[in-house]
Amino acid sequence: MVEDSIQIAEDVEEDERRKVPIRYYSVTHSREETITSCEGDLTVICNVLADYADMLDEFLQNDRERLGFCGVMQYERMRDRCRKITAGLQEKTGYDRDAAIEKCRKRAARTPKADAGIGEDALVLSARRRAGVQQNAGQPATENKTE
Repeated sequence: MVEDSIQIAEDVEEDERRKVPIRYYSVTHSREETITSCEGDLTVICNVLADYADMLDEFLQNDRERLGFCGVMQYERMRDRCRKITAGLQEKTGYDRDAAIEKCRKRAARTPKADAGIGEDALVLSARRRAGVQQNAGQPATENKTE
């Protein structure tokens, strides 16, 4: 799992170095503009928009009455737009968010809980260090004599 993370990080760094142009038409400036980005950035944007759409859904379910008709329409429109952009990015980049989430869940299910072990190791080391300090406090100090 650590090797996978390192490889992914290296791939992202390489993508960021090889930035690709993204052309769009700026309505504000009435001209074509170009920004540079990479596939990893587009994947992040895709995930963020999908998460935001899910959050808007949850918000609409819980606070629909409080928002009023116009508020509900605005949030529904924003949610639908986020999902449309996400779908377009997935189609154009070949990224499948649902498959990536499923792959991550499967990997997490078969991988031992490494994080719990790391936290436990830190706790054990801290306790041992504290116990060592307390034992040394009860012993007389030794002097380092140099001749």
